Amino acid sequence: MRAGTYAPTAVNKQPWRFVVIKNKQLVEEYDDRAKKAFLAAYKDTEIPEMVRFVQFLSKPATRIFYGAPVLILVFASPNVINEHDCALAAENMMLAAQSLGIGSCWIGLADGLGYDMEFLKEVGVPEGHKLIAPLIFGYPSKQNLKASVRNADVILKWIN
Repeated sequence: MRAGTYAPTAVNKQPWRFVVIKNKQLVEEYDDRAKKAFLAAYKDTEIPEMVRFVQFLSKPATRIFYGAPVLILVFASPNVINEHDCALAAENMMLAAQSLGIGSCWIGLADGLGYDMEFLKEVGVPEGHKLIAPLIFGYPSKQNLKASVRNADVILKWIN
């Protein structure tokens, strides 16, 4: 959490607000709600990538939070200059966790929780705040996990 609060921020606005959920039963409940929200939003999609997500999430055994013990939701306070500051806070937390041997994952499939007014009220999020980053944290079940292969051709041009 401390690493998140030390992220770069435009004109030092520090627009991030955090909700930390460590209650396993609530994490599982919010997992179900996030799945339902996503499925409702994309039930009629014809976009091939989204169709695959819908099929994946329709399986009862699919857990989008992967049974992680901690869910941290990063919200942007209202009227922020740049919501990217909240993404920077999220990445800082993920990098700090990695350095401590803690795994993390940004769960974009959980974005629907940010539009669930009942959920927002339950977790104490004031009106006008926007969910930017749903993150999970926990100790990986596999040791020595390696990063996925990265695309080599991402630099368009070097200009000296």
